[in-house]
Amino acid sequence: MSPSSRESSLAQYREALLQLNSQFFMIVSERRFASQKIQDLKTEMGNYPHYDPAREVLLFKQLQEQITKLTIKELLSFSLIMEDQAMAMAPGSYPSWSSGIHLDTTSKELFCMINPLLLKSARPEIFERLNFTADFSFLKQL
Repeated sequence: MSPSSRESSLAQYREALLQLNSQFFMIVSERRFASQKIQDLKTEMGNYPHYDPAREVLLFKQLQEQITKLTIKELLSFSLIMEDQAMAMAPGSYPSWSSGIHLDTTSKELFCMINPLLLKSARPEIFERLNFTADFSFLKQL
């Protein structure tokens, strides 16, 4: 491949990446909007918790093929987006996984900051290494 051909290919890939980045940010914004609508409906109906672990298990099972292909850092990114959007719309009503609220001891390991149910679907062998607090031990049975 000639130098000019490589430069042309590089420019094309950079343009494609720019477009993908733009789409990613648009999708995150659309996800925030949909999450807000769901939280609004839950609040209006009055009988739905803002955190529904059984619903998350279902969601992650539906996405299992895609999430098993993600790296730990990509899983953490998705988990952080979910956590941030849920907490922004219903402060204090969604677990702060990234702070390790669910663990007996805090750790700097990235997998400890990921939604444990997401981790259970994507990396069950890593999920098994988590030591939950008494309040979150029920997650092992889901």
